[in-house]
Amino acid sequence: MRIIINALIVIALFQSCESGPTNKDASSEKIKIVCTTSILTDWVLNIATDDIAVYSLLNKGIDPHVYKPSKKDLDLLRSADIIIYHGLHLEGKIIDVLEKMTGPLVIDASKNFPKSAIITDPSFPASQDPHYWFDVELVKNGLATIKKDISINYPGLEAEMKDNLHLYLGKIDSVTTEVQKTINTIGPDQRVVITTHDALSYFARAFGLTVNTLQGASTVSEFGLREITDLVNFICDRKVKAIFLENIVSPQAMESVQRGCQEKGWDVALGPELLSDSLGQKQDQDTYLEMLLFNARTIALYLTK
Repeated sequence: MRIIINALIVIALFQSCESGPTNKDASSEKIKIVCTTSILTDWVLNIATDDIAVYSLLNKGIDPHVYKPSKKDLDLLRSADIIIYHGLHLEGKIIDVLEKMTGPLVIDASKNFPKSAIITDPSFPASQDPHYWFDVELVKNGLATIKKDISINYPGLEAEMKDNLHLYLGKIDSVTTEVQKTINTIGPDQRVVITTHDALSYFARAFGLTVNTLQGASTVSEFGLREITDLVNFICDRKVKAIFLENIVSPQAMESVQRGCQEKGWDVALGPELLSDSLGQKQDQDTYLEMLLFNARTIALYLTK
């Protein structure tokens, strides 16, 4: 009996040793994609196959304009088979790192955008607004670029990625219709969105809003008393009902604007954080489609009070 038991133990140990490396190899065979932001990561997760493992470089709530990669980030980037970034200089200092990298396939999701669709500052024609995820037509263009570049390098994934992309585009269209219906509940004269930095111009263009901000399209842009005074005057003159915080920007600037309006006799409401350069932490904010719906519903709620 002892001999039989010992034999069974040996067999079990042999089988466990044999199965361990097999599981590990199966995991390591996955194509490793690193995306710069939580928004981009969600896009890729929706079109990826089971052969792909997707990682996000930046956590939710992190400002990509000013983020400086850590050693851990650099290690993650070096370990990737594919790196995908938004482009249009959104990622700031991360771009400097990507331009020096050799080895991984690096995809600029914005590289096939028509120039006429990119928002620029009339005062600085060379500048490009990188917040294009609020224009779903540009998002579709970027997703097609991502799918195409991955498929060229991994042709075995093309058919399934094509099907996944088709399904995701249908979901985007459905949510876009819902967003427009929500914005349409706001009176035409109240469709004005006030935030700290200009992250919602594409959203405004797509859904019929006006945007006014303290900063330009980057949080690196500086502002002072003059910009605050001008914005306060604009809000009071237009009788804007609410101004909004952002999930990547300190609330102090908008609090100063609110106080300035109150001092002029206009009690503007300070709305909650809109999702600008990152997905939200909460359950109804942590996907791209939920981001669009959350922003639309929040804006409509505060501008129709």
